[in-house]
Amino acid sequence: MKKRKRVKTINTLLCLGIAVMLLINANLLLCIGDIHNEGDRIERFRFASLRSLTSSFISYAAGDFRNDASDFLKKGIEFFEEHIYRGPVLSKGRGTIQGPSGKETYYNLNMSGVVSIMRRMGYDYDYWVRDDGVKMFGKYVMVAANLKLRPRGSLVQTSLGMGIVCDTGGFAAKNPRQIDIATTW
Repeated sequence: MKKRKRVKTINTLLCLGIAVMLLINANLLLCIGDIHNEGDRIERFRFASLRSLTSSFISYAAGDFRNDASDFLKKGIEFFEEHIYRGPVLSKGRGTIQGPSGKETYYNLNMSGVVSIMRRMGYDYDYWVRDDGVKMFGKYVMVAANLKLRPRGSLVQTSLGMGIVCDTGGFAAKNPRQIDIATTW
């Protein structure tokens, strides 16, 4: 009985090691493949998306460690294929798109009041502007959304990276699923 338990533990650790190697290889392949395609911005977004999915994938697959390694790896590949956003990216030229979480638009307002509210709520992130003009709060894209559906501090995937809800706007009444991304455009 002890030997069987030990073999199960070793198999679990091997599967976890394989999953980590799969994640590392997926990160490298996507980054290398995108360097020459659509520029550095999309490369960074896909890399960040894969990195943020790592913990979700481990949680998702933890129950499947009892299965054999090939089934585990197959599920891992399916998980990543399903969760990587490959659609259009919001830009000044594309004022509205259908992003990974619904309709996306952009706005350019002074964010000092919004940053102040977020800091009072306990979010001690730095406010900064990315090279492409996207306003950031820590490592997150600043987003306005319907606060009834997505309260301040909620994380939401956008075409420009993982966003954090910091604000709301009049658009929320007409289109509750829409998000508005803070930019300098």
